[in-house]
Amino acid sequence: MKKVFKLGILAAALVMIAATSANAQKNSKFVSGTVSYTKSTDVKASYSFNPTIGYFVTEKVAVGLLGEIGETATGKITNVGVFGRCHFMTIGKNCQVFSQLSLTSNSATEAGVKATSTEANLGLGANYLISKRLGLTMNLCDLVSYETADGNSTMTVGFTGVTNPFATAKFGVIYNF
Repeated sequence: MKKVFKLGILAAALVMIAATSANAQKNSKFVSGTVSYTKSTDVKASYSFNPTIGYFVTEKVAVGLLGEIGETATGKITNVGVFGRCHFMTIGKNCQVFSQLSLTSNSATEAGVKATSTEANLGLGANYLISKRLGLTMNLCDLVSYETADGNSTMTVGFTGVTNPFATAKFGVIYNF
């Protein structure tokens, strides 16, 4: 419970920081997509593609839709959801750091058996703008994750089981219009 309380204080601090920086124009839109690919010896390759479309309701806050399609060593995955994103820091002129809260409905098929779950995540990411409209994006693994499936729920706080959170990052492109 102490971790959840500390995380709440951290989230409040991030919101206050967000109030002091602006990155995008209100009413602008963006599309982005990230890709991940993993291949280990003697294991089938895993991949995922995560398209995102968003709309800035203020200069710092965006809302939108996200999805994921992919395949793991044991089956296929499909996820759809909504997100809220807050750009809370600008590093230099071109790098924007954001936090993102998302709610997704997940579907996985493993050995012919389909399983569904609902998940809420709070994560971090960054955009590096190459030009006014085009940039590179990176989404880090989630800081807080809550998942419920078949009456069971799991909550994870921090980079559990990951020694290097940058090793699980998803890289892609972003286009602002």
